[in-house]
Amino acid sequence: MRTTSLIFSVLCPVSLAASAGCGSTLPSGLTPGKSTTNVTISSKSVIGKTTERRYILHLPSSFQVSNDKAVPLVIAFHGQQQPARSMEVISELSNPAFNPNTIVVYPEGMDVQAPGVQWLGDPLAPTSSVIDDRIFVDELLTHLTSTLCIDENRVYAAGLSNGGGLTGLLMCDPKLNKRFAAFATVAGAFYPDASLTEPLFQSGCLPNLQGRALPYMNLHGLNDSVVAYDGNNNPPPASIPVLSWVEGWAKRGNCSNNPPAVNVAGDKVTERRWQCDGVKDVVVHRTIQGFGHGWPSRNAQGEPFDTLRIGPTTWDATPLILEWFAKWTL
Repeated sequence: MRTTSLIFSVLCPVSLAASAGCGSTLPSGLTPGKSTTNVTISSKSVIGKTTERRYILHLPSSFQVSNDKAVPLVIAFHGQQQPARSMEVISELSNPAFNPNTIVVYPEGMDVQAPGVQWLGDPLAPTSSVIDDRIFVDELLTHLTSTLCIDENRVYAAGLSNGGGLTGLLMCDPKLNKRFAAFATVAGAFYPDASLTEPLFQSGCLPNLQGRALPYMNLHGLNDSVVAYDGNNNPPPASIPVLSWVEGWAKRGNCSNNPPAVNVAGDKVTERRWQCDGVKDVVVHRTIQGFGHGWPSRNAQGEPFDTLRIGPTTWDATPLILEWFAKWTL
């Protein structure tokens, strides 16, 4: 089992890992309770050159301008052809009703080969020999922890669709999976070697866990017409069947086999929870009957998102994910 532990309550001692940015002057233009757009860093993620990469930064209203109290961080990755601002609106991770205390960063992919921004891992994306977004994520984490007061034991990754695919690649990376306490994907897109021009999610997924279990939450609609639950996409290419992908991570973490599927949040939602080395809920998989491709939310999200996801749900994914994230620390 990895060194991740459960935070049972505020009464339990919590080991903080204050980042190098703690106590430094807060960069100009940042205001607690607001989001800052078009922030850039220099990046070597475009192989052979240095380029500017963009992200949105949201500081919770509780963030201290003295920049000396370490707080959690969530990095949220958008889907294909959905810029960073779209992810902020759809996920509502910046909504103080859901998230009063956590920094959220929304990185933006690059518009190079497909129509619109995207991440490594999509069949239409350039290979990692051209653009490697994992390098960008590593650079971004180092930049954020050197300028903001972040608890490096409580850094989390969440991704939607193609952004879920990138989250999966972070899980597969033996260096980067040690920088995150937990991962969550919504309608995540993970592809077999046969669907890609380089192996990434199957033979290229070498996490080197050495018996650790990565805390992972996976949410997916059973009526997803973009990333089919069974992997039989129309049009092709095929993706990895969702349950197979989740079970693969449970197996890597020496988790319990075949947990029962339990109805939750009404009879349209089924959930499986794996126990790993005696720790409950390390891997969680929730399926939604009648739900398509998108982020579960009770609120309208506009087009094309409401059509793709087949309308709002009766529950919100964001508080579910954030509550589950809060259980985990490095």
